[in-house]
Amino acid sequence: MCFGVMCSGMVFQHWQAEALNELKKHGHRLVLLIMDERKAPETSRIKRLLRKKWKTFLFSLLDNRIFKPDAKRAVDMKPDLQGIEIRRCSITQKGYSEYFGDDDVAAIREYKLDFILRFGFNIIRGDILTAARFGVWSFHHDDEMRYRGGPPGFWEIYQGNPVSGAMMQRLTDKLDGGVILKKGYLKTIMHSYKENLNQLLSVSSAWPAHVADELSETIDTADITADPPPGKTSNTPAPIYKVPGNGQMIKFLWLLLRNRIRFYYHDLIAAEIWNVGIITKPIREVATGNAGISESEITWLAPVSLSGYLADPAGFIEDGRLHILAEDYSYDSLKAGIVEIDPYDVDDHVRVMEGTLHMSYPFVFEHDHVVYCLPECYQSSQITLYRRDSVSRKFIRERTLLDNVQAVDPTLFFHDGLWWLFFTDRKYSNTHLYLYHAQELSGEFKPHRLNPVKTDIRSARPAGTPFVHDHELYRPAQDCSRTYGGRIAVNRVLQLTIDDFSEETVKFIEPAIGSLYNKGMHTISAVGNYTLIDGKKYSFNFRFFFHQLRQKLTRKDSANV
Repeated sequence: MCFGVMCSGMVFQHWQAEALNELKKHGHRLVLLIMDERKAPETSRIKRLLRKKWKTFLFSLLDNRIFKPDAKRAVDMKPDLQGIEIRRCSITQKGYSEYFGDDDVAAIREYKLDFILRFGFNIIRGDILTAARFGVWSFHHDDEMRYRGGPPGFWEIYQGNPVSGAMMQRLTDKLDGGVILKKGYLKTIMHSYKENLNQLLSVSSAWPAHVADELSETIDTADITADPPPGKTSNTPAPIYKVPGNGQMIKFLWLLLRNRIRFYYHDLIAAEIWNVGIITKPIREVATGNAGISESEITWLAPVSLSGYLADPAGFIEDGRLHILAEDYSYDSLKAGIVEIDPYDVDDHVRVMEGTLHMSYPFVFEHDHVVYCLPECYQSSQITLYRRDSVSRKFIRERTLLDNVQAVDPTLFFHDGLWWLFFTDRKYSNTHLYLYHAQELSGEFKPHRLNPVKTDIRSARPAGTPFVHDHELYRPAQDCSRTYGGRIAVNRVLQLTIDDFSEETVKFIEPAIGSLYNKGMHTISAVGNYTLIDGKKYSFNFRFFFHQLRQKLTRKDSANV
């Protein structure tokens, strides 16, 4: 696909330069730079000082000197843009809106662009919005359903919102009413505005290439004039926010300090301790019922170690008995292996998978009367399937499903004639969901064309066994918006084909009130009429403390403010 870019010159912000480089890497061609011919009037230093908005001076000062993230670093792209044609355009201002002249629009149409990226100008309207086949694409680095205006990524911290959103849309003549092309939700970095903004800009830089890839597969049938499907327009009643005043900034700086103290406390002092619980109900009743989980329903296993924990349970039935696999993490070695536990005799446990690398999340399933396990081992850069040998109680390596992926919580199941493999990537382990499919368990797993199929801190990362209830497929996922493994999101899958994927969250499963392990829950697994869960509490651990402190002292902590 060929595209143009609206800009003010050859210098771009780093995230914008990354977006252009990613498009080039995917084979899309930049053929036109649409530049604003207006120049800022030259004024004296005294006049510039007099024009300053002193009510928002504190934010302006910090924004330029301290808050500026690496994603906004200036990148001179003149060497990369040699030979690209330039069209300098005049603009007519009408209120807050900017309109391109007829001659400029006609000239831009001659290039037969597939889309235009807006990295310059302001609120644009008029015929320029249809000058390219798929319109003008623009970013909004906030959740548009809650925040219009700006500054991006700021008010989420100010208001204590655990989630920050971002969106890329095709602009229409309706203000804040564009067509959503890509959308994502990330965990708000409460102790650092700089890093919160950095993640919003950096993550969204890959979106133009992903959307262009999707459109290039349907370019002969795509219709920009067609009405978008429900939920695909950014029609929002959200209030419009502005640059914070000096008083608001003083409060904001206090909030950053308080949040940073809390962050370091949890990062250094509060070691996570997980445990495995058994519920004698099938997963469909636990995950889709109206009531939450009560403490009286859960039988927690006795801890197997004083310096570690059990988490990520899965299981199978053999000879009429329940067998549980779980991650067995040690704060002594700072890694985990997979242990098999007899729930009737917790002292009877044996390591069934262990190596030099960290292993966790033993996803268990049966196929052709054979028990398989698909553990997480992202450090190996592979997804490897294991088969159980009932005599030795060990799991034997069967085959590698995927190479060169740092997969987190891989989850494999058969549905509608295909094997489906879900996981998140280590770089964005809580937000970016990837999907692969194969016709046979022994076959080649191919990537979904929409990968990553979802970007959402609240419901992306797999959390156990997908299941069918009332002819509908449900997929448990982690909600890590407030804390890692905070609760389970139960997603109803609406579309699952080799071309499309969509789901909606229909319920959240909270940790059991009154339980010792009531600070988190991130796995729910089906084993016949049993449901296995895990739960989290916090406790001080010396080895955890010294390990975290050593990491802080030996790496650059870029999250300053």
